[in-house]
Amino acid sequence: MNYEYICAGNVMLDAKHMAVAEVGTQEFIGGPATFAYTGVRIWTDKVFQVSRVGKDYEPAFQEWMEKNHIEKKGFKVVCERSNHAYRFAHAYGWGKVPEWNRDTLDGWQDFGYMKTDPDDIGRFTQEGGIKGVYIAQNVDSVFWERMGKIKDRDGFKLMFEIEGVWCEAQYLDMVQNAVKYCDIFSINVQETRNLFGCESDEDCIAGLRTLPVDITLFRVGERGLYVVTKDEAIYLPPAPGPVVDTVGCGNTSTGGALYAFCEGKDPLMIGIMANIASAKNIAQFGTIPDLNISEECFRMADELYEQDRGQYGY
Repeated sequence: MNYEYICAGNVMLDAKHMAVAEVGTQEFIGGPATFAYTGVRIWTDKVFQVSRVGKDYEPAFQEWMEKNHIEKKGFKVVCERSNHAYRFAHAYGWGKVPEWNRDTLDGWQDFGYMKTDPDDIGRFTQEGGIKGVYIAQNVDSVFWERMGKIKDRDGFKLMFEIEGVWCEAQYLDMVQNAVKYCDIFSINVQETRNLFGCESDEDCIAGLRTLPVDITLFRVGERGLYVVTKDEAIYLPPAPGPVVDTVGCGNTSTGGALYAFCEGKDPLMIGIMANIASAKNIAQFGTIPDLNISEECFRMADELYEQDRGQYGY
């Protein structure tokens, strides 16, 4: 198969103690790159993931990967254990890690084992044919200079989803430097408030418009998202569907937006396809169980576009 999309970045195995569901503790595949992969994959099977993982990754999720015919060539086993995240579900949502498993938190990523390197991506993009790359990353200038050279060499579009700890006013110059290498950017509402020192959506959008990027996916949680360009800010409420677990919705919507952008869709359709990806992710714990749903997703996108296009002049 000739692949056209890459989703790169961290993988996490999410252990969730679900007191409400009374099913005890279960572990789900997760992490930004995996969720973003699903956000592209529901639209096209011409996508694979590039991630450094532990050797415990594939055995735990072999059934899900085989069911969905997931290409494994981009996975690189670098140590014993993947990153593990622990969450506790209660009647009011996700809470802090309970005391009984705090000592199981590990720091593999802190040692640098699991962090995606530009060359991990470049070894595949240099083969040609890649339209778009998603990367969840920090704002390190050396990383972005190297990534920019690979992008210039291989000619793909680049989607950057920022790691939240870097969304502080003191890092704004570093964020602007990283974003200049990208074509489309993704950030959530709290990250934007922290980065620009503002509160309202309007002030956040004004701040985002100062960044050197064509389009920003501005995610506002349960309220949906905005697609922000220099000329407009299209607000879209969430796509319809049940809400079970919000973990990974931002990453999944970002993957959907990357696909729509690279396929030449207008800002309205970019937002709609991002929202649909999020809606499919939010409908269960963990990742979307069946990724072979493109026909359903395209039909839903067309319906929502016809419903909303008049409001935005499309």
